[in-house]
This record gives sequence, C-alpha cells and structure tokens, in this order.
Amino acid sequence: MVPPAQDPPWLVVPSQAAGGAPRQSQKRASTSSNAWQGQGHEGGGAGRLSQGAAKVGQLHHKPHRRFNPRHQLSHSRWYHSDSATRLRNFLAGKTFALLMIVALVLALFLPDMMVIVGAANNTAPDAILTVVMFLFTAELLLLALVDVQYFMSFFQLMDIVGTISMIFDISYMQGTDATYAPVSSNESDAQKNLMLLRASRAAKIGARAGRLSRVLRILRFLPFLTGGSDEGSSKIASMISGTLANLLATRVACLTIILVMVIPLFDIWTFPQSDYSLQAWVDRISTNLEDSRVHDAVVELGFMDAFFASSDFGPFTACIGVPATDANGLSSFDCDDEATTAQIGAWTPKRVGPARAASSLRVHTDSFMVSFDMHSTIVLKSWMALLTIVFIIFIMIFSSLALSSVVTELAVRPLERMLGTVRDIAAKVFKFSQEVEGVDDDPDADIDSSNEMKLLEKVVQKLAIVANLQSATHVAATEDMRDEDIGILSMMQGKDVIQQQKVDAQARKSCAVRQRKALVPQVRLEDFGVSQEVYQSWAFNSLPLSKPQRTQLAVFTISRFHESGEGYCSTQEEVSRLQRFIGAVEKEYLPVPFHSFAHAIDVTHGVARLMNAISSESFLTDLEQYVLLVAGVAHDLGHPGVNNGFLSEVGHELALQYNDRSPLENMHCAKLYTIVANPLMNVFSKLSKEQYKEARKNCIEVILHTDMMGHGAMVKDLQMTYQMNQEVFGKSDSASSGINVAEMEVFTQADTKALVMECILHSADVSNPCRSWETSYAWAMVCLEEFFAQGDQEKMLGIPVQFLNDRDKLNKPNSQIGFIEFMIAPFFAAQIRLWPALHELGDNLGNNLAKWAEMWEKEVSPGEDEKTKVRGRVDKVRDNLQDAITRGGTMPAQKS
Repeated sequence: MVPPAQDPPWLVVPSQAAGGAPRQSQKRASTSSNAWQGQGHEGGGAGRLSQGAAKVGQLHHKPHRRFNPRHQLSHSRWYHSDSATRLRNFLAGKTFALLMIVALVLALFLPDMMVIVGAANNTAPDAILTVVMFLFTAELLLLALVDVQYFMSFFQLMDIVGTISMIFDISYMQGTDATYAPVSSNESDAQKNLMLLRASRAAKIGARAGRLSRVLRILRFLPFLTGGSDEGSSKIASMISGTLANLLATRVACLTIILVMVIPLFDIWTFPQSDYSLQAWVDRISTNLEDSRVHDAVVELGFMDAFFASSDFGPFTACIGVPATDANGLSSFDCDDEATTAQIGAWTPKRVGPARAASSLRVHTDSFMVSFDMHSTIVLKSWMALLTIVFIIFIMIFSSLALSSVVTELAVRPLERMLGTVRDIAAKVFKFSQEVEGVDDDPDADIDSSNEMKLLEKVVQKLAIVANLQSATHVAATEDMRDEDIGILSMMQGKDVIQQQKVDAQARKSCAVRQRKALVPQVRLEDFGVSQEVYQSWAFNSLPLSKPQRTQLAVFTISRFHESGEGYCSTQEEVSRLQRFIGAVEKEYLPVPFHSFAHAIDVTHGVARLMNAISSESFLTDLEQYVLLVAGVAHDLGHPGVNNGFLSEVGHELALQYNDRSPLENMHCAKLYTIVANPLMNVFSKLSKEQYKEARKNCIEVILHTDMMGHGAMVKDLQMTYQMNQEVFGKSDSASSGINVAEMEVFTQADTKALVMECILHSADVSNPCRSWETSYAWAMVCLEEFFAQGDQEKMLGIPVQFLNDRDKLNKPNSQIGFIEFMIAPFFAAQIRLWPALHELGDNLGNNLAKWAEMWEKEVSPGEDEKTKVRGRVDKVRDNLQDAITRGGTMPAQKS
C-alpha cells in the first residue's frame, strides 16, 4: 500500500506570501505592484477595473444591437458543449456524408425509377422515401443546432424546400398512387382547373429541384475542390485554391438550381396545349350508344383502335356505366358489365393494360368510359426527368471544374510563384533554418496562420526596419571634433547635436534622484575566498565558499556593479540595507543540493558577467541592471528541491494556489516582495512610485521566465531577433568590444529589451555547462543529486519517476550530453550570434561536451557504431557553436 504523500523537510513553504500571491503575468505584459515602499496597495487590478468600468460606461452610449439568432446560437452554452462538438464532427464526417449521398440518390431517382420498372404497388417506394424524408428532416434540424453558418442560410432554405417536396412522391401524403388510374372527362370544371393543374405540376418540379442543393455536399469530396495540390506547391496557395473553388462552385450550383426551379413557372401562363383526340373519340362513341346505334359504336371502337395503333398509347378496354367517387373521395367510373357485354362485347382491343394502374388514363362521359394505356408516355417522361437531373448535376460539377481551373490559372498560380519568390528571398536574406521556420502540417490551418503569410509579413517588417535604420543613421559627434565640425553636423541634422546627445544619454539613465557615492569601506575579493582573476572569469565557483563569504560576495557584486558612476547603493546606509536584504534572502534558501544560496550567488555573478560582456549599459538603464542583479540573488527563494511537475503531480498547495502555472517561480516572486515589504530591507526604497512599479514589473517578468517551460520560446525569439536584423549585426565593428548605434537601437526596442533582460537572468541560471570544466562538473553533480532526491520521493509516493530522476537507470555523462545538445547549445548559440563577446561561453560549452563524451565512453565502453554516433553529435554541436561565433566576425576582447 502506497503511503500518503508527505512533503520532504525542505518542502515547507508558506501557503500565501504576505502582501498577496502575485499572479503570473503574460509575456511582455505589465505586472502591477502590490505595494510601493511598504505603503498602500497600487495594484494594476484597480486600473483594469477602472478601464473596464469606463468601457461599460461607453457601452451605454452605443445603440442597442438588433436581435441576431445566429449570434445567439454561436454564443450559447450548448453550441460550445462537448455534445454539440461531437455531433458537429459526426455530421461533417465521411460516414454521415456517405449515408446522405445514398439518401439523396434515392430521393432524386427512386420515384421515376418506380414508374420505369412499372411497380404496381406503393409499399416499397413509400417505405424507402419515408426513411429518406426522415433523414433529410433530421439533418436540417441537427445542422441548424450545431452549425451557425448553416442556420437561416440559403442552404437551409433549400433543404427545407427539398424535404417538403418529398410529400409529392409519397403516395399516402400527396404523391401518386400506383394503384389508382387517373380519370379525365369533358366536364367544364376540369377544363377550368387545367391551369391550376399545370401550376401544381410546375411547383412540384421546382420543389424537387430544391433537393439538388444537397448535391453541393458531394462537391467538397471531389479532388479538384479539396485544396490538394502537388507536393511542391505552397500550402497557402492550395488553401486559397480550395476556398475559391468551393465558393465559385457553390454560387454556380445555386444559380443552376434556382433556374431549374423558376423556369417551369413561366410555363403556367402559356396556352394549354393538350391532345383532345382521346376525349373526342370517347364522346363520339358515347353519342352512338346514347342514340342506340350500337353497331356504329362497335365500328367506331375499331376505328379508334386503328387510329392509335401507331401511337405509344392507345385503348385497352371500354365499358358502359356511370361516373362515381371511390372511398378516398377520388373520381372513378363504375362499369355495368352486363350492358357492356350486350352492346359492345363484339369489340376486342389490340392492347393489354399496364400492370401499374397509375400508368393508365380513364376517359369517360356520363355513360361511357375508355381506358388508355399511357405507360410508354409516362416512362418517357420519367426518363427525361432523370436525364434532366443528371444533366443538372453534370453542369454543376463541370462548371465548378471549369471555374476552378480558371481561378487556378488567373490567381493561384501567380500567387504560388510570388510566394515561392518570397521564400527564396527570405532564405537568402534571413538564412532561415528548419528550427526557426517549423513545418506547417496542420490540416485545419487557415490562410491567416499559414507559414507563407507569416513569412511575407516578416519580409515586410524587415524592410521597414532596414529603412528606419538607414534613415536614422547619422554621424555622431565625438570629443575630438572641433566646433566647426559640430556646427556642420548640427546644420546637417537640423538640431544641436551636442545637446541632443546629452538628452539621449539622460534618457538611457534612470530618472531616480541620484546621489554621488559616499566613501564606502574598501574590501578585497580575497577576503571572500575568491581571487580577482577567478572572479573575473567563468571559472568562478561559489560551492566551496562559506555562508558569510557568499553573503559578502553578493553584497559586493550588487553594490560595486555601478562603481564607475552612479548606482543604487551609493551610501553606507544603502549598503547596510542591502546587507540586511541579502541576509534575509540567505535565510529563505533551503538546504537543497542545487537550488541553494550558493546557486543564487553563482547566478548573481553570472548576471553581472553577462551584462558587462554584452555592454548592457548601452541599452539598459541603471535601474534595469540593478533589477537584474536583485532578481539574480532572489530568483530561487524558498526552492524546495523539486520541480513544478512534481508539485502538480502530488497536488501540492503551491500548484493549487497558482493553478499549475509556474508555481515555483510565482512563489519566488512572492517571497522576494515579502522581504522587500520590510523597510529595513527594502532595496528599492529610493525609487519613485513610477520607478518602483517599473522595477517590480521587470523583476517579476524575468523571474517568471526562468521557468524551463518557456526555454524553447526564448530560443526561437532570440533566433528571430538575429534573423530579422541580420544586416545590423553583420555590420558590427569587430575591433570594438561594445555595440554600435544600430545594434543599440535594436536592443532598446521595448519587446527586444524585455527579451534581453529575461535572457540575461535565464542564461545565468543555466550557465553551469558554459563555465570551466571543474566548475561545470561540480555543479552538474549537485544538480543530478537533487534530481535523484526527487526521484527517490517519486518512488516512495508511487508516482511516475521522471527519467532524469532515476539514480538506478540514469547515466550521468550521457544525461549531460543530451542536456547540452538539445537545451543549452541552441540557447547560447543564439546569444553568441547577437553578442560575439560571449564566444568564451561557446568555447567552454564545446569543450565540456567533449569531456562528457569521453567520460561516457570510459564508463559505458560502447561499440564503435554507438561511439561514432555520439562523437558525431558532439561535433555537430561544436560546429554550430563555431558557426555562431564566426557570424559575429572577429572575436572582440571581452569586457571584465
């Protein structure tokens, strides 16, 4: 039985930090402060509420929106429920589409096919058509519930018309009864209703044509309308081709259907052309019988038989009787068999009646009736109806194909060529790699989100950036210029360049009220157990240091970073406040193997080294640099020695409090500002209100981005920054250790600056593999020990053991090879392309990777094939790092 989950000794964390738990902010978004210098709440929530209230107030001035059923449906809870989604997917699936295609074929062709084969009863066709009508009804109702584009559309209207028209083909509704023979007479009422009969026939034809709208459902399965194309064609072009083809095919098909429905209506008011010979013969013979000229009547019957001998229709029986009405209220004729035999029994018809009663026609007077065989005529009419439907479908498909070809040649092909050119240009200018581009394989991707459109947008953005940089390039005034030279520059630029340089320099500084540094007692690095040479290199290692040495070193690193000018620890009082702050920070770090106070000192040192190496003073203000140093020493406050995945897996209170979204990083931020809330430890006390809000926003953002879940996105952002500004970085002066004006303009853009600040802290946090081999190895061992300790807990709790945490299965050197290859090397290669001064990190990374590979070979003794593969991976990483270094030009001297 698995024991209940218990927190390890170092996993004790407060359920809620004082001042309120900060919520995780979005990337690049402002993070409001919960306190300002320990005073009243200045959170951004109130600001957002006030803005929301203002927007609500504006809504009262907007006109009332007219009721829109589609809008109501699309925003209903049902429309977005799982049941509606499943039903929508089923209705759009091929199985249901195939079922409806079969039903459509039956609805279009079965009534006429029953006439052609001479079906003598209604049972089978009525049963089939009833099921089809039910399917049509269910489909239009369900689609109206789950498809907002279908609801109240032309297609729903046509489906309703087509479904209602089914009643004219089902005998027990309004359809033709196969067992009933139609009756015709010479009554005046029948003549008067002839136009009404023709109108109803035209309406029936038009209503049946409404079913053709369902043929459009078939078109989306046709190859030329699915958006498919050759392998070499652009996905965006194929999507546009499919979209245009579907739109045009739909419009043409709708036009065809409307024409088929409307044209028969014009025939209603034409002169009724009918064959009166049937009624004329019946009237003539009836008159002879009424005048008792029986012999003449029999002779006339023979003449009538001969008259219709060459026709497709003719008489097959005759009788004497009276008109009647059957049980269903339909006109009929009752024959008197005795009278018939007595008077016209001598006549023998040459035709045999049809098996289908509805294929005959009974023509009568008040006393005499002749039945005519109309089967051939009705069959011909049915065949013509079938051919009409087939022809219409053929026209719909053929016209769709023709229009699709025209659209492809006139629009899609040129678009493909244009997008191909865009990709070729981008490949040359940006040098895109697969890891930057990605592959757009989403079958449901839309046009706006396609790779080609994104690439075209980037090309336009790049042109705009280059144009801005070219137009903004001016010769800068230098100290060795004479007054005349400066005057010429001022004349060329239309402004006082000296004064403008002062304004620009002031803008790059923080607006805090600065104080000149007072005399602070001098200290030596040797007093902290570290030499100056080691401190100014990537061989620095904080693990062997004692707690007092680490504390003093943290104070030294932060307070002396701005020693050459003005900073935020410029007096003894401020240094003392910083010392108290560092002391409180040290107490919050737990005794875990890796994420300890030693790691905090290591990261703080890394932040300072990185900011010096990349000349951060050119684009970061003193306040932003100071924030990064404070965040470096506090970025892992209270870390319990387990990762976010473990906290979520065991349902820890931190995971619940922060909804599984970077719970550790949110907790670090909360603990930091709990300490800062104490005035004796508030290292931001000299800031103005606006500066405090800016510092808090930046501090929270950079700490939240130490979450490894955002690592991949940060790598891609760095790669994209280089690709989008490749001309700028390609023109950098290799003889200078700083950055040029154009690069400074890139890094001072708001989004790029935020990315750089996040990158600096995250790089220092994961920089252990980039340090000297001895330092890198020592940190790797304590990191793995912390992983193994988490793995031991996972085994004890009976939860899945993360792969890197299993001390019984993991090979340490091999784990470091994979970590460097997939996580660290791409990250630092992207940075080296932006800042060539970081080349030493790339060299150390490649050397350390090779040493791990050698250690792996000694421990595992692999075969030659496996050994060759690993060496190939190592060489590939080192080549990529070297490529990053050479793209930066000649390696400049690194700043200390």
